[in-house]
Amino acid sequence: MLTYVILSICLCSAVGFQMKSAIDLTHPFNENTIAWPANTQFSATQIMKDYTETGIWYEERVISGSEHSGTHLDAPVHLRDEEGGWSAGDIPLNRLAGPGIKIDISEKCLENIDYELTVEDVEAWESKHGQIQEGNIVIVHTDRGKFYTDRDRYLGRPAGMDLPFNDTKHLHFPGISPAAAQVFVDRKVYGVAIDTPSLDYGQSRDFKSHRILLGANIYGIENIANTDKLPAKGFLMNCMVQKLEGGSGGPVRVIAILDKPRTDQLVQEDDGNTGL
Repeated sequence: MLTYVILSICLCSAVGFQMKSAIDLTHPFNENTIAWPANTQFSATQIMKDYTETGIWYEERVISGSEHSGTHLDAPVHLRDEEGGWSAGDIPLNRLAGPGIKIDISEKCLENIDYELTVEDVEAWESKHGQIQEGNIVIVHTDRGKFYTDRDRYLGRPAGMDLPFNDTKHLHFPGISPAAAQVFVDRKVYGVAIDTPSLDYGQSRDFKSHRILLGANIYGIENIANTDKLPAKGFLMNCMVQKLEGGSGGPVRVIAILDKPRTDQLVQEDDGNTGL
């Protein structure tokens, strides 16, 4: 029943606004796609882009890379204290959509690139907007997403250092503190997203926030885009991850549908070429 209700809300929203109120929170997959530095990077090899012998146009590429590339979902099975949890293909459909909220810590991240979302930040949001509810999908907005196409800056690598491509010791970007992660577990949220490469801050070595969230079957979404366009609440999140059986995660198309669309943030009319 819950699945039906959520998907019905999504469908009605899409039809009612004709997707004009949808905001795409997904970075494109291309040569700028960022994966964890130590992981296999995303690549796309064109194997055909031409007319066939029979005169039919045909295109195809072979794509490869880590499950944790670009805007992607961390399934609960990915990183936890003990083996278990849902794989990407196991996450119940009703948990991939739900009311979204955004906690903005961008000003604090300007002062400290290694800032971690605190319990006090969560409580401050709740004092203004009400308690986070079971089934919410939380977005942590650091405003680092604007640097996504500049790999070194997005990863927070110190300027002037000649570092190997796969270096993970000199990463500097904000994240979520373990204490704040535990609050999200207590609130029974479905998912937590952030506009950085990791739920944990760049200098983390134990990835405790990952372990807390994923250990409670709460999925994570990393490298989320366009979070600056979202209000603090009042939107529906759709997080359609690839249904990879046994997957530790996977690419995800994340879309937010606003309850009250703003004219400066609307998807343009389909001109026949957008694919919408």
